[in-house]
Amino acid sequence: MFHTAGRAGRAALATTVSLALVAALGACSDGGSDSDDGDAPEDSSEAAPAITTKSTIGKISGRLPREDRAQLRKKVTQAVDAWIDAAYVAGDYPRSDFSDAFKVFTKDAAALAESDRRLMSNAAVGGRLESVTAASRKLRIDVLAAKGKAVGVTGRFILVLDLDGEVRRTDRIVGRLFLSYQRGWQVFGYEVKRGRVA
Repeated sequence: MFHTAGRAGRAALATTVSLALVAALGACSDGGSDSDDGDAPEDSSEAAPAITTKSTIGKISGRLPREDRAQLRKKVTQAVDAWIDAAYVAGDYPRSDFSDAFKVFTKDAAALAESDRRLMSNAAVGGRLESVTAASRKLRIDVLAAKGKAVGVTGRFILVLDLDGEVRRTDRIVGRLFLSYQRGWQVFGYEVKRGRVA
């Protein structure tokens, strides 16, 4: 499901589309990826997740100084982790309250995600779970840069969750988060799919 929200979302979407087109043409790229692992992302919840997110910088359209990439990766990973932890991994189960799940989303995007809460959080099964463990957390960050600054990113993620309780299964959640910088990196749009692992 693909959503973007609001005037800022439309402007940032244009930026993201430009990123996709430029990356596809192979133009304005400084040569691809940067897998600097630097500092581990800071935990965004009181309960530490079982594993941390493995994040990398993917394609860069435009010019972004190499020395700025580790900090960008760290900040974007923190924003994505804030959603993953609040929506899926952190907190005591069983529970039905996922009101903190979309704090790193823009106002309009948060409203859309709330309407998709069965997909964008564990709201559909939280009351029947005893625990949730992340088995895999991966994030690739594609960057659009202008004048040496990152102006938009697309976070391509894979999240694998082991659910235990009345519901016992493994879910795989994959997709893209579209982020722009508005007093911190915020999600203005998303395309997310969720399915069970056989």
